[in-house]
Amino acid sequence: MRLFDLLKVWEPSFDPKLAKVHLARYNGNERPIDEFLQGTFDEWQRTQTRRNFQREFVVSLVQDGHPTRWLYAGLFRSHGSEVEQGEKRPLYYYNLERLASGDEWVGRLCLTSAYTERASYPYGETLAEDLEVAEVLPERRTIGHFPGYKRVDITKEQLDLVVKQCPETWRAALASVKGVYLISDTAKGKLYVGKADGADGIWGRWCCYANTGHGGNKALRKEFGLDGSAERLGALRFSILEIADLHATSQEVLEREAHWKSVLLSREHGHNRN
Repeated sequence: MRLFDLLKVWEPSFDPKLAKVHLARYNGNERPIDEFLQGTFDEWQRTQTRRNFQREFVVSLVQDGHPTRWLYAGLFRSHGSEVEQGEKRPLYYYNLERLASGDEWVGRLCLTSAYTERASYPYGETLAEDLEVAEVLPERRTIGHFPGYKRVDITKEQLDLVVKQCPETWRAALASVKGVYLISDTAKGKLYVGKADGADGIWGRWCCYANTGHGGNKALRKEFGLDGSAERLGALRFSILEIADLHATSQEVLEREAHWKSVLLSREHGHNRN
């Protein structure tokens, strides 16, 4: 079953020749899948650096972990754009109306495609015979269930959501282990290796990073400031390097932290200061 066949059922006026497809990919600075999971995709999408949505319909897809796998993010009707001069180029702010028809499938339809071109805004007819439905998720993708220790890779905004919403799978998994974690500063390309050796494990330590971004650490507090700007904190990503049993001693965790600092050169070229 193809996505465009479904779109014609959901929205009878839809025609591939009246549509542009937005293949929202990581552009080196922003991750569209993060915007979608955080609920900010619609606002993020409306700002463009070119006249990309000059057709009536916009079919929005978010790259989902593989170059040919996409998550359906919605069908929109474009009502034109306003132009403002940005720092380097004009910015086009599109008035995109999300169409309710088919909205129940947003974040649930997983699609595969044979399209491998670099163009991120192809015409609808280019993909009309492509985009096969590979999977239908029972629920809309959100921050979701805990993905497993080896697959954790979340932004600062996602961490804030996890701490605020306190999903049981996340809290239970992170509170049941001590360990060594990694904070990646994507704006400067620097790393920070930290340890969680308290009674509440990684969960307790990461809760300290919610809102502030520095978790009370002197080096990070100096780097990001006491409050931290939203733009600066938005560059942070959190992942887990190694886990340990809650019965592990603080010395054992400290030794593993030192190992990772040495391996990743986070003292010499990162944000670690000791």
